[in-house]
Amino acid sequence: MRRYLLIINPRAGRAKDIEDELIDFFGRNGIRLDVRNTCRPLDAKRLARAAVRKYSVVIAAGGDGTINETINGLAGSKTKLGIIPLGTENCLAQGIGIPQGYMDAAKVIVRGRCRSLDLGKAKKRFFILTAGVGMDANAVASIKPVLKKLLGRGVYPLTALQTLLTHVPSKLEVWLDDQVLPRWGYFVVIGNVKYYGNNFQIAQYAEPDDGYLDVCIFKRTDLINMFKYFVSAASKGFIPLTEFANLEYFKVKRIRIKSKKPVLAHTDAELIGRTPLTVSVFPKAIRIIC
Repeated sequence: MRRYLLIINPRAGRAKDIEDELIDFFGRNGIRLDVRNTCRPLDAKRLARAAVRKYSVVIAAGGDGTINETINGLAGSKTKLGIIPLGTENCLAQGIGIPQGYMDAAKVIVRGRCRSLDLGKAKKRFFILTAGVGMDANAVASIKPVLKKLLGRGVYPLTALQTLLTHVPSKLEVWLDDQVLPRWGYFVVIGNVKYYGNNFQIAQYAEPDDGYLDVCIFKRTDLINMFKYFVSAASKGFIPLTEFANLEYFKVKRIRIKSKKPVLAHTDAELIGRTPLTVSVFPKAIRIIC
């Protein structure tokens, strides 16, 4: 019988209710699940890193944060990642076609078809979704766990609007690959997949296996322009680049971001520090069952 490791976040979704059902389902398909629960930040990374010596498949059951930690433990190894989405947004599952239902996601894992996907890396932390510098990192810093539990997906647009009204932006100097002159802006999103949050697509041309990161530079962050971006994304699901001359979009392999005053940055909605920041792509760095 094959043995897979299931890393499960007991605070995510219906985690406590589905563990036995998953063990039974995988058992009927010839797979023994060894289960480990996370208790504190970075537990999933530690468990995944130890698992590469013993397991061919590690399954992460939780939200995008749990999946990000697991990826940071598996990156560069031959161990495959299975995903059972239990979070508020489940952006990665949306972006690579993993069903939202936990049993449907489990069936995908049993079938075992795999893709090798790129990862980004900033300040020694891998990410698979997005990195951001400026306004969205400040929004991440403002999210209160109790509000996230109460409002679910609604916490993101609410916090974004609050941050939009209160955030004081700093000018960012953005160096792309080997360009001899920098670009500039006040808010930068770096995407490996299309989905950003709440079904928005900011890095709308991103493909997670093309060997590039997609960069969107917002050159204006005044209230009127940001409100236009927000309304466009909310109504259309993406920001049409042709309608906004004050947006710049690039595909690159390496980005360096500097600022006179330190500016907050995040990867996959986890704060990682402040500028200066270098972000690089690592092609085919993770194998995901999807």
